[in-house]
Amino acid sequence: MPGYFLAFDIGTSAAKAGLVTQDGTVVATASREYPSIYPGPQWVEQSVEQMWQGQCEASRELIAHSGIRPEEIAAIGISCQRATFVPVDREEQPLTRFIGWQDKRSVEQCDAMRETVGEEKYYRISGLPIEPTAAVSKILWLKENQPDIFDQTYRFYSTQNMHLHQLGVEDAPCDLPDASYMGLLDVRELKWSQELLDLLEIPAEKMPDVVPSCQVVGQVSRAAAEATGLKEGIPLVTAGGDFQVGALGLGVAKPGVVCLAMGTGAGIMFCLDAPLHDPDRAMACLAHSVPGAWEMEGICLASGGAHKWFRDTLAAGEKEAAGRCGISAFDILNLQAADVPPGANGLIVMPCLAGAGSPYWYPKARGVIMGITLGTDKKDLARAMLEGITLELSNIFEAARKLGVTVSEVRVFGGASKSRIWNQISADVYGVPVYTAEVSDTGLIGASICAGVGVGAFANAQEGADAMVKLSECYEPDPSVHSKYQEIASIYRDAFAALKDAGIFERMAALD
Repeated sequence: MPGYFLAFDIGTSAAKAGLVTQDGTVVATASREYPSIYPGPQWVEQSVEQMWQGQCEASRELIAHSGIRPEEIAAIGISCQRATFVPVDREEQPLTRFIGWQDKRSVEQCDAMRETVGEEKYYRISGLPIEPTAAVSKILWLKENQPDIFDQTYRFYSTQNMHLHQLGVEDAPCDLPDASYMGLLDVRELKWSQELLDLLEIPAEKMPDVVPSCQVVGQVSRAAAEATGLKEGIPLVTAGGDFQVGALGLGVAKPGVVCLAMGTGAGIMFCLDAPLHDPDRAMACLAHSVPGAWEMEGICLASGGAHKWFRDTLAAGEKEAAGRCGISAFDILNLQAADVPPGANGLIVMPCLAGAGSPYWYPKARGVIMGITLGTDKKDLARAMLEGITLELSNIFEAARKLGVTVSEVRVFGGASKSRIWNQISADVYGVPVYTAEVSDTGLIGASICAGVGVGAFANAQEGADAMVKLSECYEPDPSVHSKYQEIASIYRDAFAALKDAGIFERMAALD
């Protein structure tokens, strides 16, 4: 078998391509950015052609500069942004631009879904709350506002469907993780829900076929080979939505191993052997990129975003010093935080700068700093910011544990994973070991694992993860510090509940 996998990670802002060996070494990468388009209030769209051109350019650059010949590529794994979709006609040509996952034009349709389906029934079937992220409410928007487009639609294609088609797959199928965020999949039966389709009056024939991840669904066509610089006939393998694939690229392929993705917001993913119902509907439950497995996920709306606010608003001196020294201001703030004992000398930060995500889903929450005294200094605040974000994330872990989910270790990637002090705080707050990975582009590793399983290089996803995922450092929790953080977490949750239940957050939100 040829020695390399090609992974495509088609994200919200860029198309990334990577060549990966069967032992998980990333040989070369290339990427191309593309813009989002905002044609109306709360609308977010992207050009199908621009995204394809970005993918083609990244692919050609990768082949040109890697020294790897296209015939050395064994398979291609495709990972894409979730919930973004486009209606296509019978020739599989787009009828609109991609309608993005961030698009919020369909608030009224979400309200109608609550009346027509009901929140509990919808969550029980789909594993998702009713809100505008999933494609379904925007499909309903098209039906109501652009009925000519809806009537012409042959299939509603996810980004994965469209990119598979552009690479050479006719009537491209949608894999289960990607289908989950279309919002019409029965998460237990792993097929389109006829009940939801009937209630929402969406013809079943407009939905693409669904298949598991890690499955060969076609091969690179002659036209796509010319456009991408690849070889005609390379197998194309489904990998899944970007979050599921990124988690697999961290080795999150069995229960107990948890993925923490840290960016502007943060996502936490738990691998499950069976779908799990959350009676509070706070945690989404979807199909995983590991065939035969599911995942549950929760979201923090402002993790890295809150830390960036602190840097930009209250750390001008650190930013200036960092510029002179050629380092990041975050490095200086982390050094300050490391100089303060756990508990930040009694200071607690509630980093709800964009509202509260899982498990509260309370958009009116606001950021709070508690415990300031005359002795409080910026170092205390630097540590309290890291602790507060981690405490906010711990609410997701607690919600999962209450549902019976096992947490034995956490694997983290993203900007925060570069901070040793933050990783140690995470281990001490969560009470389990925290690992970082050698390769930060976990989506490329995850898509390569799927490609390897698809063409028989690995027997299953776990074998692929064992072969390709390389962990870097382990941060062990300190039991005494964990005990202290448990008390601080109790104060944090009680304070949040008091502010919410007394209507303080709501009154503060009304002042905006």
